[in-house]
Amino acid sequence: MPDAPAPDRPASSFKETAISVVIAFVLAFVFRGFVVEAFVIPTGSMAPTLLGAHTRFHSPESGAVWAVNPRDMGQTRSGESLPLPIQGESRPLRVTDPMTGARVGEQLPESLGRNKRLLGGDRIFVLKYLYSVYDPSRFDAAVFKYPGRPQENYIKRLVGLPGEEIALVDGDVFVRPAAARAPGATQSDWTADDWTIARKPERVQRAHWMPVYDSRYAPLRPERDLRRWFRAPWLGTTPEGGADGAWQIEDRHEYVYAGDGPGVLRWDHENWPVTDRYPYNEFDPIGPNPFGGRFDVNQGMAIFPVCDLRVAFGVRPLRDGPSVAAVLTARGHEFRAEVEGDRITLRMRPETTAEAAESWREIGTGRLPRALPADEVTNLEFWFVDQSVQVWHEGRRVAMGEYAWSPALRIAHATGRPFAEVMRSQRSGNALADHRLFAPPRVRIEFAGSPVTLYRVRLDRDVHYQASAYDRRHSARGTHVRDGQPALGTHPAQPCVLGPHQFFACGDNAASSLDGRLWDTPDPWVAAEFDPTPGVVPRDLLIGKAFFVYFPAVSWERRAPVPDFGRMRFVW
Repeated sequence: MPDAPAPDRPASSFKETAISVVIAFVLAFVFRGFVVEAFVIPTGSMAPTLLGAHTRFHSPESGAVWAVNPRDMGQTRSGESLPLPIQGESRPLRVTDPMTGARVGEQLPESLGRNKRLLGGDRIFVLKYLYSVYDPSRFDAAVFKYPGRPQENYIKRLVGLPGEEIALVDGDVFVRPAAARAPGATQSDWTADDWTIARKPERVQRAHWMPVYDSRYAPLRPERDLRRWFRAPWLGTTPEGGADGAWQIEDRHEYVYAGDGPGVLRWDHENWPVTDRYPYNEFDPIGPNPFGGRFDVNQGMAIFPVCDLRVAFGVRPLRDGPSVAAVLTARGHEFRAEVEGDRITLRMRPETTAEAAESWREIGTGRLPRALPADEVTNLEFWFVDQSVQVWHEGRRVAMGEYAWSPALRIAHATGRPFAEVMRSQRSGNALADHRLFAPPRVRIEFAGSPVTLYRVRLDRDVHYQASAYDRRHSARGTHVRDGQPALGTHPAQPCVLGPHQFFACGDNAASSLDGRLWDTPDPWVAAEFDPTPGVVPRDLLIGKAFFVYFPAVSWERRAPVPDFGRMRFVW
């Protein structure tokens, strides 16, 4: 029988191939234009969440690795100032190890600051806002067109949403409905009881914790004699405050308490003040002291005490069921989170009534899965943040207590003076930009019922949005339309009231971020086409939410560029 005829096969044609390529390109451009786009972080205003151009240091004494803003700048033919590709070439960069030198400003050897290669900024994917699908949320790390120069893309965190009034008070964000304002009011009523504090979701809060000290970085075999100036910031004391020889702390990564009675670990707040200092800002690109307050002699930065803290450690008791408590004294109050057996109690009381046992007010309770077991390491975290006290066990929250203070009450407690008196003390600028008004925090950890060994003992602080005043340095025109007035949202005289299509944005590097607090009037085109209001981001200028660092800064190992894939991460 004859063979069956072969089926017809469509001939491949150049036309079909070209159509396929065109469709692929169209889909790619549509995806880029409407769904996801890549951006490069140019500056450090969102550090340490996202890094702009920077140099990276490694301390041979503590093992700490951290990024620092570039210092050495050059000019292009057009007059634009850009960081030099090699930093410290003519004069070495002198930097301070944040884990060992924060106390007295001990700097690393000059040899570590010579010929440092400039690393590029993080490259991120941005999920564009599709308003028919979802709207921006509070604390999104958002990319937008900067209202002052709409040809430039900025990235900041959205702290204020449409229809809200915003107050930045003692570092935190307070909100209330804009409709609650009295008609015709020119000032913000910080005494009103309809204010609420904006608490960050867990993932955002964890991204905001910035290390003050971590016992894992204690120098064990230093290359030079550190004993003359370095001491661990934790002090082992008795409950009365005297030195306790049962503690073993110095030259160790783990802390051992061998006593049978109650033991206390106190933070040395005299020599290690907890402030909004950023290691990233060793060389400040905005200029000296942009936010008021006092100078840090090493950084030229404004320094404010920070009282929103996290105490974390792993505890291994010798016997079952010891009691553990973390205590924060701040803002005129004592906040106590105590674990006894498997029960957790959260309490607070005014500091002036510390001698009266009945003055405690319980604000929350919780339970552990079981009492702390002997010879096992249990990881605990104690959060004192955003007007709440929280306890976390093995990464899971097991207790939370909240308290509600208005912005005025928060200022009164933080300064120890009536709010009206603080407002009357203002002579010029912004009275709340004076760091001397605010008392520093005091922290201690208490143990009873068993000797203990502590691992990975760390103290972290939250982001702190500083109060400030407008200055001509914050305007490209050489003068500022609000020169000398309090910064937006940081004083009742300069209310931040957002309309139905306005957002308020601040940088995570709050001590050195030119953001909505200090912006001048928008570009004339933006003012005419979108919104003339200073300090806000119109909805139409929003691009999207940063969600992933797909290509972190390239490191140079053995003089060859090596992609730093270990720093790929989601952005929260």
